[in-house]
Amino acid sequence: MKRRGLIVVIALVVFLSGWWGFQRWQMYSASVWKLLPENAFFLIQSRHLQDTTYKVQRGGIEMREVPLLNLAARQVDMFRQLSDDKVRVENLLKGQSITYVLQKTAGGRFAYLVFLPMEAFQSYAWLEAPASKNVRVTSHIHSGQKIYDVTNPLSEPIFAYTFFNNFLVSCVSGDVLEDWVRFAQSPLRTTNTSRFESIKQEGSELSIYLDNVVLSEAIRRDAATSPDAGLLYFLSFLPGTEGLHLDKFFSSKNPTLTSQGKKVKLEGYVEALNDQKASPLNHTFFIPNTTAVMYRLGFENSDNFVRKLRPQLEALSTDSVNRSRKQLLNLIGNARLDTFYRSFNKELILCQLEPNNSLTKGQIILQQVQPKNGLEPFFRRLSVLFNKNTGTPFEPFQGGYVYNINWHELPAVLFGGLFKGFPKCYVAFHKNFVVYANDSQVLKDYLIDLEYQRTWANSSLYNTFLKTTLGASNLTFIVNPRKSKEYMGTGFMNYLFTNLNYDITEKLPFDQLVFQSAYKNGKAYSSLTFGRLNKATSAKTLNKVFLQQEKTFETPPAGGIYLVRNYPSSLEKTIVVTPSRELQNPLLEENKRKITQLDAPIVGDIYSVDFLSIGRLQYVFATQKSLNVIDEDDRQRYQSLPPITLPAGRTIRSFQRLESGIEGSFRFLVIDTEGFLYLWNSPNQAPVVLNRSRPFVDLLLPINEVEYMGKRHFLFTQGSGQVGLISESGVIPSPYKLELNTNFTGPFFGVFAPENGTTTLIGISKYGELFEITLGGQVKRKVQLFRSDPTSFFRARAAINNRDWILFRESETQFAVLDKQGKELFSAQGLIPFRNNVQYHFLGSEVKFLSVKSGNFTTLYNLNGTQIGDKPIPSEIPIRVNLVEGYNKLLIHSYANKKLQTWSLKIR
Repeated sequence: MKRRGLIVVIALVVFLSGWWGFQRWQMYSASVWKLLPENAFFLIQSRHLQDTTYKVQRGGIEMREVPLLNLAARQVDMFRQLSDDKVRVENLLKGQSITYVLQKTAGGRFAYLVFLPMEAFQSYAWLEAPASKNVRVTSHIHSGQKIYDVTNPLSEPIFAYTFFNNFLVSCVSGDVLEDWVRFAQSPLRTTNTSRFESIKQEGSELSIYLDNVVLSEAIRRDAATSPDAGLLYFLSFLPGTEGLHLDKFFSSKNPTLTSQGKKVKLEGYVEALNDQKASPLNHTFFIPNTTAVMYRLGFENSDNFVRKLRPQLEALSTDSVNRSRKQLLNLIGNARLDTFYRSFNKELILCQLEPNNSLTKGQIILQQVQPKNGLEPFFRRLSVLFNKNTGTPFEPFQGGYVYNINWHELPAVLFGGLFKGFPKCYVAFHKNFVVYANDSQVLKDYLIDLEYQRTWANSSLYNTFLKTTLGASNLTFIVNPRKSKEYMGTGFMNYLFTNLNYDITEKLPFDQLVFQSAYKNGKAYSSLTFGRLNKATSAKTLNKVFLQQEKTFETPPAGGIYLVRNYPSSLEKTIVVTPSRELQNPLLEENKRKITQLDAPIVGDIYSVDFLSIGRLQYVFATQKSLNVIDEDDRQRYQSLPPITLPAGRTIRSFQRLESGIEGSFRFLVIDTEGFLYLWNSPNQAPVVLNRSRPFVDLLLPINEVEYMGKRHFLFTQGSGQVGLISESGVIPSPYKLELNTNFTGPFFGVFAPENGTTTLIGISKYGELFEITLGGQVKRKVQLFRSDPTSFFRARAAINNRDWILFRESETQFAVLDKQGKELFSAQGLIPFRNNVQYHFLGSEVKFLSVKSGNFTTLYNLNGTQIGDKPIPSEIPIRVNLVEGYNKLLIHSYANKKLQTWSLKIR
C-alpha cells in the first residue's frame, strides 16, 4: 500500500509539474493575436514607434507625428514616467514589437490598448512597485486580476496597466482595460483566432492593420446624421482585413506602407476594376491646384469596365439615386445610355475642391472619352429636356458651352454612389474630357484654372512628388489634409479625431496622403504614402521673418502697393503709383520704370488677366475717372488701350473682378459714387449700367454673386438695411429687395451648399444681429451677438482678394474676430486710435490670417490669435502678401523708412 501510495504521489507530482510547465510554456509562448479584442478595427504594430529618434529616412517625415501613430507614441511614452532610472525604462521598451489596438471608451472617446511583450523568466518586480518622483502607483483587483493605477501628484489618473501571460497591457482608460481583462479571462478567448494574424509580416518595422467590416459599421452607426459617403466607398475598395507594412524600398523618398496582396470581395467598383491593367495617373494637367481630395479609377479595357460596372450600379447607390436612374432610363431610353457608356476611355476622376467665400464643397468629375465620340449632342439634349421651365439650358463660355442639367444626382446615376453630391449638374467639354461640376461657378473657375495653367502638371513641386510617388494602379486616392479640413469637419472622421483630442489638420508632418491599389486575380495590392511636397523647414527659418529685398523710394506709394503677374507661371511683381500719378515698376532701371501716366487715383486693385484673349496677361484697373487696360509684351514694353469713361463723367467708387465671364475669362463690376452698378464685359465696349431707374445709395462693398432661379445675380447691401438681388439684365426679382429695418456697416454674403443645393445669405447688423436668410427671402435665423462696449460695432468683411469673408466686432482701439456662425475666435486690444488697420488675407483654405497694423508696424495672426512670425513688419502703409505656391512661404511687401521692402516668412 505504501508503495502504491508513493507511486500515486509521484504521478501526481509529475502531472502537476507537467501542468505547471505547460501553463508556463503557454504563457510565455502566447501570441498577441489571441489577446486582441473581438471589436478591434485599427491596429498598429511597431518595433520603433517607442524610439523618439526613429526616422524612416534621414531628414524625412517623423512617423511619431502622424495622426493615430502620434497618439500611440504618446501612450507608450507614459511608461517612461514609471522610473527615475531612464536606462531601466529604455531597456524595457527597446526593440520590442509593441501592438496598439484602438478602442472606444465608455465616455465615447478613443484610446489605445497597448501590448508590450515581456521577456520570459525576467524579473519585473520594479513595475509592481515603481520608484518615481513623477507619479504615484496604487493597485486594485478586478475579476481576480491585479491592475495598477498610475496617477500624478494631484491624484489625477494618467493610465493603468496589468500583467497577463507574457505581456504588460496598458490603457489610459481604466474602463477599457477592465473590459479587456474580462474578455481575456473568458474561456472563449483561448480559442480566439485573430483575423489579422494571417496578414502579419515578420520583421516589419511598422505595420497598420484595418478591419474594414467593423470600421464601416462604426461609420454608419456613429455618423448617421452626416455620413462620410466617400470614406465608406473608399473602404469598399479594400479587403475585409488589410495589413500595410513599411516598405524600405518604396520609402526612399516618402514613407510608404505596402500590402502583400489579399483576397478582396469582388463587388461594386472592385468587380469592374479587377484584372484591368493598372496604369499611372498621367493627366495631371487637368487636376486643379485647389483639389483637396481626389479619387481616380483607371482601367485599360473600357468596354469590360462598363460591362461589369452597369449591373453593379444599383448596389452602389442609394434608393433615391436608383429611382432617379430608372426615371432617366424611361425618359431617354436604353439606346442613348448605351451610346453614352460606349464613350468611356480609361479614366474617371473625382476632385473635391477646397472651399471659398461662396461655396462650401465644390466638386468636379473628369470623364475621359473617346476623342472623336460625339457626346455633346447627348448633353445638349439633356439640358434642354430638363430645363424647359427652370432656366437657360446652356450658355456660351470660352468658345464652348456650359450645359445646365437639372437632374438629381446625375453623376451618381451614371457612375455610382462614389460620385454623389450633385443636386444639379453642369457639364462642359475640354479636349478629350467631359467635365461635370455641382455648381456653374465651380465649372467656370475650373476652366479658368486650366486656361491659366493652375494645375498639378504646371507645379514643379507637384510634378516631382507625383512622379516619385505614383505607380500603376486601378484606384488612386489623394488627400491634402489641410485643404480637406471642411470635408473632415462632419461625419465619422471629425467624430473620430474629436474624440482623440487631435486636430487632424494642424502640425502634420506630411501634406499629401496617397493611397493606391491594383486588383489582380481577385487580390488587392495596395500602398499608402505619407508625402511632403518639399523638405521640412528647419527650426532656424520656420516662423522667422527675414528681409529679402529693399529698394529706396522717397515718398510713400499713392494708394499702396499692387501685386501683378505678366505670365501664368511667374511670381507676382510689385508696381506702385508715385505722388505725380505715374504708374511704375520701381525695381527696374530708372528709364524702364514708367508704365503709364494716370488721370486720377486708382480705385480698388490692379488685376492681371487676359482680358484681350491674346495668350498673355494684361493689367486691368480703374481710376476715379476711367477704366484702363495695359498690355505688356515679353520685352517689358507697355501699350495702353484708350481709357473708357462712365456716362456723364460719373466718378468711379469701386472696381471688382468677376470670375464668371461669357466670351472671355473675366469681367468686371464697376460702381460709381452715386450708387449705379455697371457690368464691363469687354475692353472694346463701354460698361452696361444695371440699375437704370435709380441708384442704390450707401452701398456696402464688396458686391457678391449668387445663383437665383437658374441665373447669376448680384447680391447688394445698403447701409440703411436693404438687401437685394439684381440680375445681369438689371431685373430685381421678387421678393427682393428685403427691408431688415436696421443699420449695417458690412455687406451680406451668399454661401452655397452643393450637397443640398441651397444658398444662404449671411450678414450682421451694425449692432450685432446675425441674419441667415434663404433665397426665398425668409429669415431662418436671427441671433443677437455679445456687444463688449457701447462704442463697438459689427460687420462682415471680405478678404483682400474677395475669396472669403469673416465677421468682426470693432472699435477705435480694439477688435474681435468671429467665425461665420458668430462664435468669437480671438480679440485684440490696445491699438493706436486712428492709426490702425486690420486686413483679412485668404490665400487658400490652408493659409488664412489677419494683418494688424498699429502705428508703423504690422503683426500677422492666425484666426486663433496666435502670432505668425517672430517679429512685426515695419510698415507705414497697409502691407500686401502673396504665397509662394508649394513652398509654404509668404512674401510680405511693405513700405517703411523711405524704402519698399519685401520680407519672407516660412509658415510650415
